Amino acid sequence: MALLPLVVLLVLAGTVAVGAAVSWRSPPSREATVAAARTHGACGAVAAVLLGAAAALYVGQAGLGNSSPGGLGVTALLVPVAFGVVHTGVLTVAELTWPRPRGQVRRARLVRRGVLDAAPRWLVRLAAAAALAATVLLASGAALADGSGRRFSYAYGDTAGATATASPFPGAFYGQPAAWGLLLLALTTAAALWIVATRPAVATDDERAERALRRASAHRVLRGAVAASLVTVGGLTAVGGQAVWSAASHQGAGPVAVTGAVAAFLGLASLLAGVVVACVRAPGIPADQPVSA
Repeated sequence: MALLPLVVLLVLAGTVAVGAAVSWRSPPSREATVAAARTHGACGAVAAVLLGAAAALYVGQAGLGNSSPGGLGVTALLVPVAFGVVHTGVLTVAELTWPRPRGQVRRARLVRRGVLDAAPRWLVRLAAAAALAATVLLASGAALADGSGRRFSYAYGDTAGATATASPFPGAFYGQPAAWGLLLLALTTAAALWIVATRPAVATDDERAERALRRASAHRVLRGAVAASLVTVGGLTAVGGQAVWSAASHQGAGPVAVTGAVAAFLGLASLLAGVVVACVRAPGIPADQPVSA
């Protein structure tokens, strides 16, 4: 792991070099501008995945030696958050360095675009659902956890003081770093989407090419952020539901225990959904498809 910073720098330098070479070697025409923009977006997407994965590995490796109570749990929940933040940050840099129009530009479109106009609606809905689920999870976890903020206690039976305790549980101990990390991810995502919406349009006579390129950029930004959020929220929900089930199932599968089992299942489903979202390809213009009307 000592060579990780060097590997990261080499990957970033190579990606930027390839994108710059393709962009600058293209002749100054409208079609070449679209091709350069497509290549720039693809290189930025690859760099975002590689650097996001490197950040996640670094956070995981750095936290392996944390032997404090609950330290490994905090490290585990920060791994997907680190991936999402760095992934979105790299895409933001890619959008800021978007190829500028070169050659003869004969017209300019004046179009007012909203932050979410180019974003796929299904990803926007998933992002809203993940934000709502995170809010409900962190608030209920903080309210139900015991004084340590990382355990769930359940009183059972007729005997006074008969209590079962299980952990880890997403109380304030885990909820605070998760909340700060998800808030940072949300702010980074909002900034990246704003840059996507306001960057200069690609010089082309085909409006479909411009819309497709901008839609692909918004897709890449939301894809990584939503995937990281779903994995983080799903992991916390799964371990929290397991803790509730373990503590409340001493006297049989009562309503509380069943609720914990359902929460654990929903958490695993959210984890799987995050993996699926991360694998969905961004829309684009095939290289062999003409972009003229």
